[in-house]
Amino acid sequence: MSGVLPHPLPRDFSAFAASHPILTSAEAAEWENRLLSSDKDSWEAMKKVGVQLAKESLVEFGFGSHGGGSLRILGLIGKGHNGGDALLAIDELVKQNCICSVCLIVVPAICELKVNTIRAYENLKETCVEIDFNLMELNGDWREEVSQILSTRDFDITLDGLLGMSFRPPLRESILELIQTVNEAENLGLRVGVDLPSGMGEECKGEVFRCDVSFATGIAKQSLIEGKNEQGVGHVRYLDVGFFDENPKSQYRVLTPKILKPLGDRRPSNSEKRRHGHLMILAGSVTMPGALLMSVQAAVSSGVGLVTVFAPESVCPHLSAIVPEAMWVSWPETPDGFLALEGEYLIRRYSKKATALLVGPGIGMCDETSTLVASIVSYWHTPILLDADALNREVMRTVKKRKAADIVLTPHLGEFLRISEMKTSEVTNEDIMKFAESMGVVLALKGMNMKVFSENHVFVNTTGNSVLSRGGSGDVLSGISGSLLAQFPDNPLEVACMGAFWHGAAADLLAHEKGQVAVRTTELINYLAAALTKKMP
Repeated sequence: MSGVLPHPLPRDFSAFAASHPILTSAEAAEWENRLLSSDKDSWEAMKKVGVQLAKESLVEFGFGSHGGGSLRILGLIGKGHNGGDALLAIDELVKQNCICSVCLIVVPAICELKVNTIRAYENLKETCVEIDFNLMELNGDWREEVSQILSTRDFDITLDGLLGMSFRPPLRESILELIQTVNEAENLGLRVGVDLPSGMGEECKGEVFRCDVSFATGIAKQSLIEGKNEQGVGHVRYLDVGFFDENPKSQYRVLTPKILKPLGDRRPSNSEKRRHGHLMILAGSVTMPGALLMSVQAAVSSGVGLVTVFAPESVCPHLSAIVPEAMWVSWPETPDGFLALEGEYLIRRYSKKATALLVGPGIGMCDETSTLVASIVSYWHTPILLDADALNREVMRTVKKRKAADIVLTPHLGEFLRISEMKTSEVTNEDIMKFAESMGVVLALKGMNMKVFSENHVFVNTTGNSVLSRGGSGDVLSGISGSLLAQFPDNPLEVACMGAFWHGAAADLLAHEKGQVAVRTTELINYLAAALTKKMP
């Protein structure tokens, strides 16, 4: 490594400190009972949830719709605090003059709601005096009326506040039938789960309300992050309402915006480029130069001081003109256009200057290139991020022997199955954590609600959306994370968490401005700066 070392992260900064616990429903209930010992305390918490839930529901709605006009809201309201949260969110939306009609289906009847839920209903009823307001209480023969509502009306947003974490199976027949009915409806617009989708819990085995997005209100519950529940949960968002001034220990954690704080801090006045790290990138092939290019573009836009790129000699001159901020080194190719073993002397020549190495984007499935990567990993002296086709069994055998605890892996599920030799049905959070522990690595599993696994913890990221479901988003992530690893080589876990959160936050800003369809992957890079300096409207 160069004699000039990067600026370290603040001593009090850690992934643990920048995250909150994810609890079981029983643990969450106990925690809430400690914090909210009176109806007044519960009401104040519910009001905070209502405001945030309204705001974030509008953001989510904006990802998929850009038409004008007022919105039509359907509220599924149960007797507990989830129902109250949903009512207060609708109340807030009405106050913002963005609602033209509200339809409530209340189970079982208004008179049976809890005290604060009734209070929320009375507030909403008073607010809705000038808009179309309809109420249906589910305490009689309701099927025909509900069917008529769902068949004759279109809704923009449906808020599910029927059941919460106190639910214990089995579902009452009427609730089960209602959930089945609304799940079959095609006109509910954005389906929003309040805290947990109704019917879901640690013991859940039956029908649940199928959400597009689930907002964990105050405390994120473990049911939300189980792979088996993914179809019902949709994307998980976390609403922090201040429950964790005291931050209890928990194996499962949800990342908060604090994870990006070091990137928003003013840099020291005496900075020079080497104090912000030197990333070396070994990537690309003749058939996949774009993956290399996207990772380099993301890296030079993510704060690293220097970037040196080792690229196939036939594409290097062209790509170097596109990203002149990086230093480009031509690498010998195999007859098929992959990185050849004979070029290994090049990376040895430059290696002492690096603070981190990124390997993988676009290198392809070539035996000679895999042997090359395994060889480099065996002696490389600074942290390494391995992505894409560098995630193969030959390289993993070398990673396991290395035991340096400074390697970050960024697979999607298919790549994880390849390197772990597991089957999809076998993969649980615990399995992946054990794999990370056995390999001595930090593992960031790409996908909806990206998870970062270390030896002892699972950190869940709740930024990002379906903008990321397109080719190249993983290459952009590897460039961002590689850049961060070069800047903070002593903190691979924090780097993986930062990269996941930052990448997703940029995607959220992009989707909010342009939607999720008519965008390009590389546009994510243009939103990295805004993700550090702006909050979602």
